[in-house]
Amino acid sequence: MKVLLADDHALFREGVRMVLESLSNEPLDIIEASDFTQVLSLVRGGGDFDVALLDLAMPGMDGFSAIGAVRRSAPDVYLVVVSASEEPQTVRKALDSGAHGYICKSAGSASMMAGIRSVLEGDTFVSPHIVVPDSPAPAAGDINGEQLHSLLTPRQRDVLAMLRQGKSNKEIARDLNLAEITVKLHVTAILRALGCENRTQAAILAAKMGV
Repeated sequence: MKVLLADDHALFREGVRMVLESLSNEPLDIIEASDFTQVLSLVRGGGDFDVALLDLAMPGMDGFSAIGAVRRSAPDVYLVVVSASEEPQTVRKALDSGAHGYICKSAGSASMMAGIRSVLEGDTFVSPHIVVPDSPAPAAGDINGEQLHSLLTPRQRDVLAMLRQGKSNKEIARDLNLAEITVKLHVTAILRALGCENRTQAAILAAKMGV
């Protein structure tokens, strides 16, 4: 697994690298960056990263703008913010900007790895002690393809594609090897994120967006 580890403090990067290498169950190729200019250069240079761990407060550009820039440059990378800020509104803005997860620097090593694994499995992860406010749902007709990509996790996009095919929760669970209750939670999150009232409306939107 190829990991982009970005933080402007070398000591923190060294600590995270040690945690990742000691707790990971698979070989890791960890590439480090100390500012957003380096991050974007690596991503746009065809780094083919599986996951990016980014601090919000680095030189180069605003952290939230950087999240969007990384997602546009590498839409398939799993992007996790690792930040000292525990402000709920900051977490909400990071997720709305396209982050798949938000891990506080105060979290322990086991919690950090659990968060990364959760994101890699297609879920959105936020450090458990933070209560994140809901973001206002957009009107379904106002969503474009790029927004759809950033609003949903990769797993939710998989579920949405199957909703478009008219599959039931039971069929989706079987095809994606998920528990049916997990599929139900994904469907609820999809409807809320896309501002849709029901599965049919979500499926029509998915068809328009080419999901």
